[in-house]
Amino acid sequence: MDRILKVRKEYDQIVIYRHVNPDLDAFGSQLGMYWTLKTLFPQKNIVLAGEMESDLLRLFPPFETDQLIKGSTLGVVLDTANRERIDGDITICDKILKIDHHIVVDSYGDINIEDVHASSCSEIVALLMKEGRVQMPVNAAASLYLGIIGDSNRFLYSSTSQKTFEAAAYLLDAGIHIDELYQALYMRNKRDLEVTRFIYNNYHEDGEIAWYYLSTEDLKTLQITRSQGSNYVNTLANYKEFKIWMAITQNDLENNYRVSIRSRDVAINEIANEFRGGGHAFASGATLVSLDELKMLVGKLKEKLNG
Repeated sequence: MDRILKVRKEYDQIVIYRHVNPDLDAFGSQLGMYWTLKTLFPQKNIVLAGEMESDLLRLFPPFETDQLIKGSTLGVVLDTANRERIDGDITICDKILKIDHHIVVDSYGDINIEDVHASSCSEIVALLMKEGRVQMPVNAAASLYLGIIGDSNRFLYSSTSQKTFEAAAYLLDAGIHIDELYQALYMRNKRDLEVTRFIYNNYHEDGEIAWYYLSTEDLKTLQITRSQGSNYVNTLANYKEFKIWMAITQNDLENNYRVSIRSRDVAINEIANEFRGGGHAFASGATLVSLDELKMLVGKLKEKLNG
């Protein structure tokens, strides 16, 4: 931690990156780092990289990011396994610090902090700050806590460890109110009810695999965005007949189909890699260039289940 802080002091500005199609951990680690660095280095230019428009951001404290300036630049990349998935241009940086918890496939940083056993990138960031005896700002702590519960599914996944709870305790000591965070996380509206009803009425299954598909027309009818459509993937979780469940959403912007894959006790990340994606053993993403590839994906997953 001392080495990291020393590196940060050498630069005029710090740009904080995370992966495309961000989830709670991506935003949590990015914003947690942002608020912490703003407190530690108020004189520095701190910039949030990537698309900062998402329904998930309603859960986080409000922020105002600085604009890029000319000068020496440190890039901090969070929760991103390989450089192709970084949301933003890292070539503007003089040095890169990578902090990640995915399976290591690309150590693209000049400094790489990679812990594949951590529940989340937010856990790693929190423990780094704890180790460095950093006085954690409340808004940073709230962001990191959301990141941890997002990727650990509220401490339910097997990646949850003693370190996860140490990180959570450290964030609680910073003064966060977890009742408010959970209330905001679980609060639904009538639109959620309509989407859930559509999924239950239109899901597909093949053996122990279940999925729903939302076309562009479906998304318009339900009045949700493509990324919001993927967020309902766990609607099909916790049914004993299904060991793997998926959300498939049409992506007009890139002329493809986004897939969120979840599983129970079956590693699916290697198969996701074959379909232009990747992620965790039991939670991954993929991309299909056409719906014809869906049959291939389901076939690969069935082979995995039967193997």
